Amino acid sequence: MPNDAHLTGLDALLSETRQALEAARSRAPGEAPADEEQPVGHGEALDGRVRAAVRGGRVDELTVDPRLMRLPAQDLMEHVRAAVNAALDDLGSHQPELPTVELDSLAGGLQEVQDRSLRQMAQMNEALQDVVALLRTPRR
Repeated sequence: MPNDAHLTGLDALLSETRQALEAARSRAPGEAPADEEQPVGHGEALDGRVRAAVRGGRVDELTVDPRLMRLPAQDLMEHVRAAVNAALDDLGSHQPELPTVELDSLAGGLQEVQDRSLRQMAQMNEALQDVVALLRTPRR
């Protein structure tokens, strides 16, 4: 006969999983780890005379060789753009692609599994108690 500890353990595990899911769903959009925890992407253009570093989707650092200031603005901007894009590409190559999960659907499914499993365990427990009661009844 399954004891109440098994039912309680299963219920606790499913509840803990649902709480973790709720925490993930309620996390503020755009909430990101501290800068020192975020990966950095590096890029350069014009043989390293224009360098860029990006972190958290933003330009973190931009270095331009002072001699390039003599270039026409349009040319300089193209080299800066190329360095920043290279840094963004580098950053993207360091981040594993995570599967997208529809959290609301997952939460609903998990709730349904928890409810169904508790009902089934209760029914099995009741049936086993009935069997034990029958076995304890004296035979005639």
